[in-house]
Amino acid sequence: MTASPTMAPPTTVTWWGGAPGADRVPDVHLLAAVDEALAGSGAEAELVCTHVDRSAAAPRIGVSLRLTAEPADPAATRSALARALAGPVVAEGADQAQVAGPARTALLEAGAGTAGRAVRFPGSTGVTGRISVADLIATTAIEQVVGIGVAAAGTDVVHTGPSGFLRPTLSGGQLTLLVERSAGGVLQPFEIEDPHECCGGAGH
Repeated sequence: MTASPTMAPPTTVTWWGGAPGADRVPDVHLLAAVDEALAGSGAEAELVCTHVDRSAAAPRIGVSLRLTAEPADPAATRSALARALAGPVVAEGADQAQVAGPARTALLEAGAGTAGRAVRFPGSTGVTGRISVADLIATTAIEQVVGIGVAAAGTDVVHTGPSGFLRPTLSGGQLTLLVERSAGGVLQPFEIEDPHECCGGAGH
């Protein structure tokens, strides 16, 4: 199911790309580093995505940020973010020639909407437990819900778990949540928070 055009992003956005150090890659560490760096800057990261850069022999992780506004002091804030991420940061439109591959890849993929795994997106903090596909699209930046091996109708229910763990991806310019059929006839995100926990044991 796809979204209505009301959830389209603003016409003017500020994108930054970064190359986090290995210890900043887990979602919780990455978000903490981003929030710490942006505190007091006049801007927040409303959409944060991770990206896989394969320009080197070994794949590396990049991160893209869609900011709510241009920071009051962009240069100082980018420096603070680079320190917090333990890696370089580049802004959209800046000279990217000398920037590490992961930061450049993240910036380009996010700006084009071709790839990126969202670890934060507008509306994500308000989702927990069970929610219909239609309500998920209406209240968050998720623009479509796509079922793997099953069609996802607006009345179908998505079980997001007690913490509302959702990791939609950018694809074709849209933020898309992949789901699959779970126990009890509900849908569950294809990427779950704890893949080692039996989904049938979460029967609330």
